[in-house]
Amino acid sequence: MRISDLVKDPDLNIRLRVTGGEGLLDRPITWCAPTEHMDPTPFLSVNALVLTNGMGLNVRDYRIWDAYVERLISIPVAGLVFGLGAAHRELPAGLIQACEAHGLPLLELPPDVPFLLVMRHVDLVIASERHAEMRAGWELADECTRLAADGHSLAGVLERVAHAVKARVAVVDHNSFELLSAGAAGAETARSTLRLPSGDSHRFQLIIEGINSSVVLQPILGPVAAVIAMQLSYTLGSRSPLHSREAARFIEALYEGAGAPSAPLRRYAVETGFEPDGEWGAVLIGGAEQEAPAKLRAVAWRARVGLQDSYGTVRFMEESGLTTLLVQQPAGSVELIDAVQRFFTDAPELSVVVSESGSLSELSLALQLARRQVGRPGVRRAPVADLAGIVRGLPSQGLLGMSHRLLAPLAADSSGALRDTLDAYLRHSGSSREICNELFIHRNTLSYRLRKIEELLHIDLSDGEVRATCLLALSIVGAGS
Repeated sequence: MRISDLVKDPDLNIRLRVTGGEGLLDRPITWCAPTEHMDPTPFLSVNALVLTNGMGLNVRDYRIWDAYVERLISIPVAGLVFGLGAAHRELPAGLIQACEAHGLPLLELPPDVPFLLVMRHVDLVIASERHAEMRAGWELADECTRLAADGHSLAGVLERVAHAVKARVAVVDHNSFELLSAGAAGAETARSTLRLPSGDSHRFQLIIEGINSSVVLQPILGPVAAVIAMQLSYTLGSRSPLHSREAARFIEALYEGAGAPSAPLRRYAVETGFEPDGEWGAVLIGGAEQEAPAKLRAVAWRARVGLQDSYGTVRFMEESGLTTLLVQQPAGSVELIDAVQRFFTDAPELSVVVSESGSLSELSLALQLARRQVGRPGVRRAPVADLAGIVRGLPSQGLLGMSHRLLAPLAADSSGALRDTLDAYLRHSGSSREICNELFIHRNTLSYRLRKIEELLHIDLSDGEVRATCLLALSIVGAGS
């Protein structure tokens, strides 16, 4: 119900005297407020239609009329209906002047039309409109419920909602990061917000761009907000993957690869939407076992959506407690780690490792290296290389055979104690205290085992090159097993 609807109704015979500002005749009327108070503002609410005979305002001083209209505009009300009759035979000039000055729509009601007729008409129209809005809202909620039940994604549900309200609709988290959107706002810049009924730990809102009235939107989107909240909760808490099959196949192949980009790996990259010969970036997001899966998923989703603003291609794969993001085609000179930092300011407990690679062959090894770094909280850059990565990049079967032969004499000890001792000795750079603490042995036992190892392998562990060779051999055998 709008002011323009009242003017167009021939039965009411209402005359429009002041149009107000641009578009004010289309302001919705929420209810009728008959009043004779000089200051009715304590009894009014936004978009009320004020009806008065001006009994308490039979004055000629323009300043009184100006103050009266200024108080109505402060609410603001939808308009003012002034009834002619015993108190005023015609509209006061001061009232007309004040309404024109403040941009308040002013309507003149003839003496033979009672306020009751206007109020009854407005109430009937508003009730009919609210019934239609509520019906449309529940029908939309019912349709979206069926879409969700049939397996449609949250994006599909938002598309239907955006189409229904003819505006842009977006879901944002409590830090105003946009997780998902649909539709277009067009030329409108108005923005409204509806809170989604979600838990305190994961507060989400529905942003509507193109409509500036949550009062109008509530009957239509109120019911469907619950559907969106439920689907959002399921999406972020479900064990079912959000990633595409192509992205999962490609990233799994990268984790299993040894460095050389095979023909299938290049094909997987193309099918996933990447340029095989381009440069790459990777972001690994992990959480501790006690970390809420919904929060991990929500923050990872936020990072994925946010990175799409800076990178042409973003793909991801979910695992239990770990999400891997791959990006390509960087925009500008911003480093990936700088672009990533802002998405995790409210989640310092998560472990985020950022890695960059110049080629597909390097990407596989770099991705595996980054995965080994996940665990410590905070955002950090992965090392360029580590021993395990270098070893995995040596696909020589001959080298594997040589390493097995070098360590074979240690198999004489069926308990594996000698091999464990050599491994601990090399990892702890010969520190007796750390080796003994790890293996729970006495220093004398350690000395005995080290002499035995030197005798069996015919080596001198005091030689740095020999120690490096043994460390590589152990790594190669471990990688090949």
